[in-house]
Amino acid sequence: MRVFINRGGVGMLKVSILVKCGFRLGLFLAAMVWMASCAQDQSIYLKINGLARSGKYDAAAKLVEKNRKEYGDRNLVLFNLDRGILYHYAGSFKKSNQAFEQAERRIDDLYTESVSRIAASFLINDNTIPYSGEDFESVIINIFRALNYVQLGDVEGALVEARKVNLKLVVINSRYEEGKKNVYTEDAFARMLMGVLYEMGGSRDELNDAYISNKLAYKAFKGDFQTNYGVGVPALLGSNLLTTASFMGSQEVQEAKGLFPSTDLIPLREKRKKGHLYFIHFAGQSPVKVEHHIRAPMPDGFVVKIAFPRYQKVPYRISGARIRVDGLGGTTLELVEPLGVIAMASLENRKTRIAVKAIARATVKYLVRKAAEKEAEARGGAGMGLLASIAGSVLAEVTEVADVRSWRTLPDRILIGRLSLPPGTHSLTVEYTSSGGGVVSTRIIKNVKLRAGQTKFFLLHTLD
Repeated sequence: MRVFINRGGVGMLKVSILVKCGFRLGLFLAAMVWMASCAQDQSIYLKINGLARSGKYDAAAKLVEKNRKEYGDRNLVLFNLDRGILYHYAGSFKKSNQAFEQAERRIDDLYTESVSRIAASFLINDNTIPYSGEDFESVIINIFRALNYVQLGDVEGALVEARKVNLKLVVINSRYEEGKKNVYTEDAFARMLMGVLYEMGGSRDELNDAYISNKLAYKAFKGDFQTNYGVGVPALLGSNLLTTASFMGSQEVQEAKGLFPSTDLIPLREKRKKGHLYFIHFAGQSPVKVEHHIRAPMPDGFVVKIAFPRYQKVPYRISGARIRVDGLGGTTLELVEPLGVIAMASLENRKTRIAVKAIARATVKYLVRKAAEKEAEARGGAGMGLLASIAGSVLAEVTEVADVRSWRTLPDRILIGRLSLPPGTHSLTVEYTSSGGGVVSTRIIKNVKLRAGQTKFFLLHTLD
């Protein structure tokens, strides 16, 4: 900024006003720009994804920990979510659960936002608010934690996570007024997995809970998932529902048969004579948020920037899998959790609220700029008014950025399948398939030992 000083007293007075106002304006600008710069640096995900694509999940998790400062305090939830899922993929299930537990605690702490943080988000941008996760992300935490406990041989720990899913869904639905609920109100796969885990528990109460969970899963698939995400009821759920219905009684079996007339009933006592392999496939990478912005004219012709997020899909080849056992037939995994579609539908569902807030924020910045311009002009003349106007415009442009934070290490979709096999040792072939059904790659799993009544989980991960 160039300042021309007149020799007279009036000139010195103008300089004084300019300096004072400019100093205050400079401090204000610096503070706003500093707060606006608190957005997470997304470039770290290039390195994380590079390691993950090479199967170096442990190294990817350690890279996240090494870059703790890059996440910042406002993104502590994301820091722990990324650690949790990468350690899960690496097979470090205890570390994964520890990270997910820290993420859950932080989300709980952030449930009630402070007035000052909310006010800052209206004046600057949403990046000033700590990231507390999407509703569906919160539920997915418990799905991963349950699977971690299963892999650690702790079925009771897995059941605790299953019960937490139910409580979370109740809380999620209680947060919103009727008619203003988010599109994500149920999680069919979480319900289905709860049914599997309760059945593994094996007690009378747990088998009763398994039946209830399977019924709720059917309702969620038939309603929410089919309507909102295009995912129908998986055949595997029908088999599980009929088995647990047979434990409950003839009326329950009749009702289940009405829902799945072409599915064979395998009574619980018969089912327990075999061993069961569940395959859960985490495929692809969830879409990422990117900034989109428009420019809108104000009454005086001044154009303001309005920024908001939108999702961008991440392409990948492997979208499914088939499992063959002992060189013979097997099963094709079914889509049960379209995370990418859920994420996009959730954002689309609240786009009006986001747009209203973005417009309000741009209007506030415009009004602040106009007020500062008038005050500066009244104090220091047209030159100071022009300076304030320019500074306000720069401030509005720099601080108006969209909140593009999300759990970027999530898969795009989750698929599930089951093989019920006689006790003994088996050899498995996993065929990873494209969207057209062609085989992209294969994986051999040898010497899989099964006991009668035993249930094992195989976790498959692909990013390509």
